[in-house]
Amino acid sequence: MTFNTDLPIIAGNWKMNGLNQSKKEIGSLLKKITNISKSNVILFPPFTIIETFAKLTENSGIFIGAQDCHHEDYGAYTSAISASMISDVNAKFVIVGHSETRTANNYTNNIIRLKAEAAHRNNLIPIVCVGESDLHRKSGDQFNFVKAQLEESLPQSTTRDNTIIAYEPIWAIGTGNTAATKDIVEMVNCIFSKLNSMKSNKKDIPRCLYGGSVNPSNSRDILSIENIGGLLVGGASLDSSQFSEIINLI
Repeated sequence: MTFNTDLPIIAGNWKMNGLNQSKKEIGSLLKKITNISKSNVILFPPFTIIETFAKLTENSGIFIGAQDCHHEDYGAYTSAISASMISDVNAKFVIVGHSETRTANNYTNNIIRLKAEAAHRNNLIPIVCVGESDLHRKSGDQFNFVKAQLEESLPQSTTRDNTIIAYEPIWAIGTGNTAATKDIVEMVNCIFSKLNSMKSNKKDIPRCLYGGSVNPSNSRDILSIENIGGLLVGGASLDSSQFSEIINLI
């Protein structure tokens, strides 16, 4: 099973949800997806069931990833999970820089860059999250803020094949307040403009997902936006009916 860089990406971040019994959701999801070959479907369960999910989805068309990783491959870092450990249990992706982990752990853009570099070293594809707070948006500084995140969080080794960007406005995550189409268009254009200025080879520009209160009702409109390469889904990905409905839109 190979990641196809030309297909849309539908990723589901389970956050701190899921037990061993949650594996039944995999079977339910596979039964409900009608077009698995038309997109790259990625699930990000909690660390405790990554290996179980990776075995259940082997050759199914669904990829498995982790929700974070440490920037070192090994060492005396109690409670940490390294990219090498994630790769060792056959996960293929890792989310780095999600606003919830940035805030909870005071992660700087430099730390996010080191995490993405660790992912590359261990043959994982990082989804590097960027996004502004309500405060930054109200002050009119949202574009400069996100451009700084991109410049400081992305490794030099970033290419279209090994890295994905996710735009997640912090004020929309888990709130039910999806960003307006106009706001998404403006920010995605800003992101691509910045990536263009950073990359001498334009073929190396990663794709950009949107995340932030994504659900079956708003997914079609978001996916129709130019330069949106897919979706990073939160709560709706926990329900196989809702998540499959989003996947089947492709």
